[in-house]
Amino acid sequence: MAQEAVAQEAMTQGKAKAPTIYDVAALAGVSHQTVSRYFKAPGGLKPATLERVEKALAELHYTPNLAARSLRSREHYRVVVVVPEASLYFPARMLNGAAAAAHSAGYRVDVVAIEGTAEARAHQLETLLGGEDIAGILSFVPRPKGSPAARQSAAVPMVVAGEYDNKMRARGSLADGAAARKIVEHLASLGHRNFFHVAGPTAWPSARNRRAVYEETVAELGLVSMGVAVGDWSPASGYAAGRKISAVKDVTAVFAANDQMAIGVIRALHEHGLAVPDDVSVFGWDDMAESSFLIPTLSSVHMDLEALGARSMSELIARIRGQQPATEALSLAPMELVFRESTARVRA
Repeated sequence: MAQEAVAQEAMTQGKAKAPTIYDVAALAGVSHQTVSRYFKAPGGLKPATLERVEKALAELHYTPNLAARSLRSREHYRVVVVVPEASLYFPARMLNGAAAAAHSAGYRVDVVAIEGTAEARAHQLETLLGGEDIAGILSFVPRPKGSPAARQSAAVPMVVAGEYDNKMRARGSLADGAAARKIVEHLASLGHRNFFHVAGPTAWPSARNRRAVYEETVAELGLVSMGVAVGDWSPASGYAAGRKISAVKDVTAVFAANDQMAIGVIRALHEHGLAVPDDVSVFGWDDMAESSFLIPTLSSVHMDLEALGARSMSELIARIRGQQPATEALSLAPMELVFRESTARVRA
């Protein structure tokens, strides 16, 4: 009952006074030093104590006063997220996941774009690593090989997130095209035999992988690829491909390498009197937030980029706090197909 009274008192005073570390300690039944240790090194607490502190934090909606704590302890609570030069295809969802994880742990996030030549980027990264007010760095671009920044010991903890090159082109697990097989197999199960693929630019490993898996699966299943149009990820390039598709007889299924191009395809088909999915089924990739609000809603491939960003930030925070980070490589969760209104059984 005493703990409930503490929580109730903190809630009723919330507008006038934010809960303090002492309120958290009282509600959790521990000392305020224990709560302080939770923020510095939670791994050192017993599981039962850790659970009580986290429950109290959640009930009181406690947010650490990082500025005051930093002045007292000389610790830093600013993390820098490094992104490549401006790109239309920067994974904002991954950044959002990373930022949310940092904020929940009580860190402030600054985003820094690194631009220029490889030498210039290395210099900028080296400057960041030498920063005196930074707790850690989460980089979405690879660390330049052979540079002083690459050889520098971890005065400032750093984690490289995702698998991208310096032009923000996905590599590794982010560029895996295996889901293209599931797309083709699903459409084939709906009776589709004549396919068309709208591919991404060939310079992108993800585009090449999706196209390769598409062509391989079509051949293995004895289906027919009526053509491939190469786009640039934009709706305009999908629209141009859609105009070509509308002129190709008997195409009933289109696999576009991203949602943006799929949107362009659907618009072009509509203008040429072809209804989606009655006449042609269209499948995209990326599961944009807008995909579930289109007419028709768009079938797509979901990649949990937020979770990958959050896991990367969690690894960085573990390094900052002197804890042992997870040893397994950070990789993307399995891609999932999301079935919506843009795909249907082939019409006789």
